[in-house]
Amino acid sequence: MSFASVALCPALEEVVNFPGFVGRFGLSLDDPILIFLNIAESLNPMRVMESDSLASVKLRFQSIKGFFVKKQKLFYDGRELARDYLHHELILDGENGENVIHLLIKNSSKVLAKPKNFSVEPVAVNREIELSALLKDLISSTIEGLEKGNAPIKSSDGSGGAYFMQDQSGHKYISVFKPIDEEPMAVNNPHGQPLSLDGEGLKKGTQVGEGAFREVAAYLLDYPIIGPRSSPHDQRGFAGVPPTTMVKCLHKDFNHPNGYSFSQENAKIGSLQMFVSNVGTCEDMGYGAFPVDQVHKISVLDIRLANADRHGGNILVSRDGNDGQIVLTPIDHGYCFPNKFEDCTFEWLYWPQAKEPYSSETLEYIKALDAEQDIELLRFHGWEIPPSCARVFRISTILLKKGAAKGLTPFAIGSIMCRETLEKESVIEQIIYDAEAIVSQETTEEEFISIVSDIMDRYLNQCSLN
Repeated sequence: MSFASVALCPALEEVVNFPGFVGRFGLSLDDPILIFLNIAESLNPMRVMESDSLASVKLRFQSIKGFFVKKQKLFYDGRELARDYLHHELILDGENGENVIHLLIKNSSKVLAKPKNFSVEPVAVNREIELSALLKDLISSTIEGLEKGNAPIKSSDGSGGAYFMQDQSGHKYISVFKPIDEEPMAVNNPHGQPLSLDGEGLKKGTQVGEGAFREVAAYLLDYPIIGPRSSPHDQRGFAGVPPTTMVKCLHKDFNHPNGYSFSQENAKIGSLQMFVSNVGTCEDMGYGAFPVDQVHKISVLDIRLANADRHGGNILVSRDGNDGQIVLTPIDHGYCFPNKFEDCTFEWLYWPQAKEPYSSETLEYIKALDAEQDIELLRFHGWEIPPSCARVFRISTILLKKGAAKGLTPFAIGSIMCRETLEKESVIEQIIYDAEAIVSQETTEEEFISIVSDIMDRYLNQCSLN
């Protein structure tokens, strides 16, 4: 057996390179810990966060040093570290600079002979959060594909940088990586788009550089039918948003207009989403074949998140392996959670399925939604949603719940939220303006939402009478 020792000592470093990352999003990243991996009498420095789990540290060893996760064992003071709760003790004990962790590599393990030219690691912002087994496997499989030399493949679709990550075989995609700095109108956008002068994104009410967080948030809030996921479990969400997490990724094939070298300065933060096999998108076929329940589940997600970019091209069409039934999968949620309703757009609004009433199961799901619980969940995962965005999210959730309770169809509710024309304000915008006209500077956010709710009730009551 071979051993590698890791000595701990505290250190300070800016972990995330994208400008304004911590300040803008309210992330509570911990100070990093400097460790030294001793391999063949050579000390190799590596920085890990106090919030990193053992799984994420092992993934880093695999990504950077070539030791496969399944062959790793971490030992401290003669004990194998097999649970995340031991990680905190390990760091505290390591502050005196005297203790050593032992990384045990079995003789049967594979060690890459050639030097690394990439890295992939999860971005953890809360030490209490453990990645689900599904997300761990997603990251590990992405790394294994890169280990085999299967480079990221840049997508030709869309206005931002998106990269298909391949599996070990190189014959299928395993995940999709979207770097923050390559979003539309961002500094390293690969499609030559001009930089945003005021920070606003392509859609009104969105900000450049926030898309990856919204992608992850959409997955987190896409609860299973039984309610919010009990981390780290992997239940499929009601709308079927693919599993998504934040990662830090380094590879030469991403867009590096200022040149590339294998250093953390060139690492990119972004969303990593599981790739979903499909037979095309809703743009590729007639909407008449789409099951009503599949359209309705996406309508619930879009209304709730005030999606400003739902079109047929970002709804994947798949066939269920058992009976061949069509399954719709919503992707591309970088323009959810806007701070205004101006650009809300729902392609499904024009499909006949949207004029069918919600099923009892869907109504029960909607009834259980809680915007305050959702905002707290996002905060727990490291995203302090901006107040203006939180206001829109609260109002859209109220509209969905009230409208569904009164028997309104997805078409009726969506029509309240979306503009008929670019110039004509939507009903929900007018409701907000009416509420703003009667409040004072002393009005709290809770009071304002209550006023909006009352005005909304009057409008919905009129709809019920008509």
